[in-house]
Amino acid sequence: MEMLVLMFVCGLAVATLVFWPLLHRAQRKAAETQQPEAAPRGKHALGAAAAPAAGTETAEKTEGEGEKTDREGEPTQPVKIDEAIAPQPREPEPMVMPEIPTDIFEARYQAKFNRSKRRLERLRSEISKAG
Repeated sequence: MEMLVLMFVCGLAVATLVFWPLLHRAQRKAAETQQPEAAPRGKHALGAAAAPAAGTETAEKTEGEGEKTDREGEPTQPVKIDEAIAPQPREPEPMVMPEIPTDIFEARYQAKFNRSKRRLERLRSEISKAG
């Protein structure tokens, strides 16, 4: 009995040590998702504050800044994206279904079935004669 109580207490302690931090992490993440205006934190967010959002620069801003150059000193061309190219939906390809053999019963079990059927008929006839 003492061993059972000791096992229960040990299991409860392990479950508490494992699941308690997970519960707090889930609650913290839920609270963070409810406040989207909060600034991002952590190392991954350091570069996001310095870099402008993609697509916010217009053609007028890039033309007014002068000519940009790459590392070799050659002028770079601004990349213009007219429209996003959506992939075309593919036509469904016909799937080849294998034919299921319908003569499995005849090939494997017909002889055994017939023997069992004759035996049952013979036993019925013997029982009807005796009764």
